[in-house]
Amino acid sequence: MQINRYDTTGIRSQKLVGRYRRDDEPAKADAGVLPIDPPAHGSYGNLLFDPRWKAKRNEIISRDKGCCVICNGTDEIQVHHRQYQYVKAMKGFKVPWDYPDHLLITLCKSCHQRGHSKFKVPVIII
Repeated sequence: MQINRYDTTGIRSQKLVGRYRRDDEPAKADAGVLPIDPPAHGSYGNLLFDPRWKAKRNEIISRDKGCCVICNGTDEIQVHHRQYQYVKAMKGFKVPWDYPDHLLITLCKSCHQRGHSKFKVPVIII
C-alpha cells in the first residue's frame, strides 16, 4: 500500500481535515491554528497526472461503459472516490490509485460537482 503524506491541521466534528502535500514539502506544526476545510485539490491534483492513476481511471471508466453512472452522460467524464481512507499507522491517505474498484465510480463533471456541493466525501480511518 502506498501512502501520500498528509499534513493534518486538526479534527472538526470527529472528521479529519487538512491538506495533501508533496513528499518534498515540509510539514507544518501549527497546533494552535483552527482547522479549515481543504481546497478541492491543491497538490493532490498532481497525483492525478500519475500514470498509475491514469491506468486505474481508464479501468473504472471502461467498467462503467464510458458514461456517468447517474445521468448516463458521456461529456467530461471523471472518476469519483466514494470515500477517502486515512491509514492511521502510516499517518497518511492512500494515493488515489490504491483504492478498491468498488469505491470508485464514473461521473460526468456536472454530476461530480453537484455531488461534492451536496455531500462531503467520508474519510475512513483505518
